[in-house]
Amino acid sequence: MKLERASLFRALWTFLSFFFLWISIRYAPGDMSGAQKTCLGIFVLAAFLWVTEAIPLFVTSFLILALQSVLLAPHIDGNYRVFLAPFFSSTILLFLGGFVLARGLARYHLDERMAFYLLDKVGDSPGRILLGMMAVTAFLSMWMSNTATTALMIAVAYPLVRQLEPGDPFAKAIILGIPFSANVGGIGTPIGTPPNAIALSALKEVGINLSFLRWMVLTVPLELFVLLVIYWVLMLFFRPRTGKVKLSLEKMPPPERREIFVSGVLALTVLLWLTTGLHGVPSSVISVFPVLALFGTGLLRREDFNSLGWDVLFVIGGGLSLGVGVHRSGLDGWLLTSLGFERLGFYPLLLIFAFLAALLTNFMSNTSTAALLVPIVLAIGKNPLILSLGIALSASASMLLPISTPPNAIAYGSGLIKVKDMARAGGVITFIFVIAVSTIGYFYWKLLGF
Repeated sequence: MKLERASLFRALWTFLSFFFLWISIRYAPGDMSGAQKTCLGIFVLAAFLWVTEAIPLFVTSFLILALQSVLLAPHIDGNYRVFLAPFFSSTILLFLGGFVLARGLARYHLDERMAFYLLDKVGDSPGRILLGMMAVTAFLSMWMSNTATTALMIAVAYPLVRQLEPGDPFAKAIILGIPFSANVGGIGTPIGTPPNAIALSALKEVGINLSFLRWMVLTVPLELFVLLVIYWVLMLFFRPRTGKVKLSLEKMPPPERREIFVSGVLALTVLLWLTTGLHGVPSSVISVFPVLALFGTGLLRREDFNSLGWDVLFVIGGGLSLGVGVHRSGLDGWLLTSLGFERLGFYPLLLIFAFLAALLTNFMSNTSTAALLVPIVLAIGKNPLILSLGIALSASASMLLPISTPPNAIAYGSGLIKVKDMARAGGVITFIFVIAVSTIGYFYWKLLGF
C-alpha cells in the first residue's frame, strides 16, 4: 500500500511539473523569443523536479536532455548535439577519475588507515579531538564522497561518544562537526563536490580555464577559515564537561602490497593534477590514469565499476546541459534584463547570489542549485569567475536541516542530535560562511588578480 501511494505521489508531482512546463511556455512574457519561452518552461520544470525529487535526480537530467533536444533544438538551428556533449565533457571525466580513486581507497580500506593514522596524533583534549575529527573529515572529503567520508567518521566517533558522560553536550559537537566538515571539505578540490564541476565547466565556456592547483589556491584558504568557524561555533554551543577524553583506536596491521600500490596511484595522480602547468597534460586526461591503473591491474573489478557514482555524473551532465540551453536560447540575458541584476553593483550581486545558493542548497541538491544559478551569473559579464566561485562554494553550505545533504542525514540518524541542534549551529555557520565567501573570498580573489 505504501509503495502504491509513493508511486501515485510521484506520478502526481511529475504531472504537475509538465503542467508547469506548459504554463511557463504558454503564458511567458510577450517580449521573449520562442527559444527563450521553451527554455524557460524546461528551466521551471527542472527546478520543480529537483526541489521535489518527484523522480530521481538523474532521471530529471535525462528529461532535460530529451526536452531540449526535441523542443529547444529546432529554435537553435536544430543542433541537438550541443545538449549531448556535456554528458561526457572533460569535467565529467575529471570526476570519473576522482570516483575511481575514491573506490580504490574504500576497497582497500585506505580511507580508514588515513583517518586512524591522523587521529592517533591529536591527543586527549576535547578541543584537539574535535579539531582532529573535523580536519580528517574535511581532508578525506576533498578526494572522496562526503557521504562515504561521513559514514566512516561517524563510525570512528561512536566509541569516543560512548566514553563521554551521559548528557555531555560535547557529543553533539563531535557528531555535528563531521557532516559540517564533510560539506565544507568538498570545496577544496575540483573533484570534491559537483557544484565545483558545474562552475569549472561553465567558466571554460567563457574562456576561463582553472587548473587543479589554481582551484585549490583559490578555495583552500577559505575552506580552512570556515572549518575554524565551525570549530568555534560548536565549541561555543556545546561546551565539553570534561577536560580529557581518551580516543582509543585499534592498531591497524601493516599495509599490504596492494594497498601500497593504490596509495602510489593516488599520490601520482594528485601530483600530476597539481603540476598540469609544468607538463601541460589536462587534468581530465590525467583522470584516465587511475582508471587504467586500478582496473587494468585487476585491483578494481567490474562490480567496482558498476558501483561508481554514475547517477551523480548524470546529474552533473544534466545541469551542464541545462546551462547550455539557458545560454544558447538567450534566456540568461532576458532574465538579467527583466530582474534588473545588471543595475546592481558587483558586491551586492555577489552577496545576493551567494545567499540564494546557500538557501536553495538546504532544500535541493547542491548540484541542482549550481546548475540553476551559474548560467545566470555568467551572462552578467561582471567577473564571471568570482560570481561562479561564490555560487559553487555557497552551494556547499548545506547545514540547516537533516534533509539538506546526505552527511547531515547520517549524523541525524545517529540519534545523538536533534533538528534544532543542527539548525541552531548550522544557521550561524551558514551565515558566516556566506559572508566569508562574499567578503573575504572577494578581496582574496581580487588580490590574486581575478
